[in-house]
Amino acid sequence: MADHVHSQPFGAMTPGYYLNDQLVKIIDDFLPADIEKAQGKLHISITNRKRWENVMINKFDSRDHLISCLLASCYIPMYSMGYRGVPPVINEEEYIDGGMTNNLPTFSDVPTITCSPFSSQADICPEDPSTWNVVFGKQTFKASTQNLYRGARALFPPTRHILKQYYEMGQDDAEKFIQGKI
Repeated sequence: MADHVHSQPFGAMTPGYYLNDQLVKIIDDFLPADIEKAQGKLHISITNRKRWENVMINKFDSRDHLISCLLASCYIPMYSMGYRGVPPVINEEEYIDGGMTNNLPTFSDVPTITCSPFSSQADICPEDPSTWNVVFGKQTFKASTQNLYRGARALFPPTRHILKQYYEMGQDDAEKFIQGKI
């Protein structure tokens, strides 16, 4: 998908290019027909667009319902389906990215390790030197140039080479976290 986005003159913001259409194809290829293993274990954070409330879904009526929840969880207005795009509809209500209202959900009954690609208060994340913080979607981010750059990269995906570097940096951050816990 990233290579296809790069072929567009303005990436995902190219008129007529709809990121969610590409995501549907990818999800459909990788999601097994039997979704029973996901029931009660996979928690998807979405935001009710009208009420601006976070909703966590972990029970799915069908594979199509699960796909709609996954699409909603990463739907960014105007970015995912263009200016006139309609967010995914679940139970007759429109939903968008859960990160808008709760970017790193935690659970009171289950130990949760939070991971973020942004320097923040997450358990696993890059460390940027900054004393200023910004709060968005219940997550506290470091106010840093590096985080602004990461945000731009989230909206305009880099090459596979750079994505691989990000993967390796995340792996290093996770290993540091684990070593600190042992």
